[in-house]
Amino acid sequence: MRKDKLEILITIFVLLIISGVIYFLIQNYSKGETAGSEITYQTVSVSTNLRLGISEYDSINPYITKNRDILYIDQLIFEPLLSLTNDYHIENCLAQEVSKIENKTYIIKLKEDVLWSDGTSLSAKDVDFSINELKENPNSAYYENVKDIEKVEVIDGLTLRLELKQEIPFFEYNLIFPILCVTQNENYPIGTGRYKVKDIAEEKIELELNNNFRDNNSTSINTNTITIGLYNTMGEVYNAFKEGNIDLINTENENVEEYIGSIGYGKVGYSGREYDYLSINLENNILKNKEVREAIALTVQQEKIVNSILEEKAYTAYFPLEESNYLLSGVENLKYEHNIEKAKKVLDEAGWSYENESWQKKIDGRIENLNIKLSVNRNDAKRLEVAKEIAKELQETGINLIVEEISEAQYKNYLENHNYEILLTGIYSSFSPDLTQFFGKDNLANYNNEEINIILEELKNIKSEELMKQKYLRILEIYNEDIPYIGLYRNKNLIAYSNNFRGEVLVNNYSIYYKLHEWYMQT
Repeated sequence: MRKDKLEILITIFVLLIISGVIYFLIQNYSKGETAGSEITYQTVSVSTNLRLGISEYDSINPYITKNRDILYIDQLIFEPLLSLTNDYHIENCLAQEVSKIENKTYIIKLKEDVLWSDGTSLSAKDVDFSINELKENPNSAYYENVKDIEKVEVIDGLTLRLELKQEIPFFEYNLIFPILCVTQNENYPIGTGRYKVKDIAEEKIELELNNNFRDNNSTSINTNTITIGLYNTMGEVYNAFKEGNIDLINTENENVEEYIGSIGYGKVGYSGREYDYLSINLENNILKNKEVREAIALTVQQEKIVNSILEEKAYTAYFPLEESNYLLSGVENLKYEHNIEKAKKVLDEAGWSYENESWQKKIDGRIENLNIKLSVNRNDAKRLEVAKEIAKELQETGINLIVEEISEAQYKNYLENHNYEILLTGIYSSFSPDLTQFFGKDNLANYNNEEINIILEELKNIKSEELMKQKYLRILEIYNEDIPYIGLYRNKNLIAYSNNFRGEVLVNNYSIYYKLHEWYMQT
């Protein structure tokens, strides 16, 4: 009996302790709900102002400026008739429609709902004015876009007819120049873009949302204002970025990490417009033999050149069109895989024999040794170093490549008269997918392929994107089979942004500000 009472007392004691603990927890939880809520939930501050920085500012006018960064910024203020997507699709911007009605004649119909930032309407007269302004300014970055326009006829308020001096393949890609208003304000120019100039001062330019922009109701707008710091040198820009006074910078400097370090920020690299390649003279008695060109292609190591000689400050490139171009989408491999044994086998099967440390073959009744000259401008230190590396690589295949260091005058002579063997050269790539420069009449490699000639003619009038892709893939197949050129690399540019930056960074060498209005800074 006494034992039962003891058990009851113990049970009651334990229940009292448990009740007390539960009461204590409930009381503390309630206090935490009210007084300690800021500990549980953090408030994130967001800045709607984006801070950029540029050096050597000259003018906000896109027709006058020589500053590439200003040209990019101007894309936020001014708009073209047609624009380019990040994979180089052409798309309507101010133009509702662009129609090619004859080889040299185009009709342009403008959109009806476009207003300048001062509230006035865009008209065909503005386009006429813009074209004439550019044609009178051969030093403008956009002069090449309009120089072949013979005549502009304003048909009505929103329609124009353009007559060209000659047929230009993919002329639509020329219509990506910004349009200015006839009544342009010299100090605070007006545009039709998403942003407008609020103020231009000695140390900065301020942009704000253009209330007359046709798509300003978008819920994805995060950046309301843009402050562009104006600095004397890029060194000052780099310092401002490191100190946290700039949110994002764009640079072509190969050695930028020496100034801003390699950590503590986000970065996106993108291909520039400088494309270097080997041009092979197909009229040369040795190089006209396809097996020789194939052996060279199998030996050259683009990745090694980029990694060791260029210290990863470039991107490998194997074809005149940039790999991100939609016309090459789905292509998995653009190049010959490095294979020394296969290169030797190709020569051997074509009748070359390796004797006395040299490949030999009887061609047109005489014994030819596989000795080739690679010409390079001696004033171009980077290309000269690359040429010497290629010569080393070809030694592994047994091909004797002699680097010919030529003067600037001789280099220009080779470009003009095509009287070299192999030339290390390059171009500043166009946005247009036109490949006439490489495969058309009077090309640098003295190359002629009838099927490619037919395709180039067909492409002038093809509107189907799928059919265009098929044609370009066929050109690529022939290119890899005939090897008139060997692509090497493209220059590398860089976008660097603060760790507080939020947004999708889509860039190419046409624009670095895709979706900028969706970006924001978390503070």
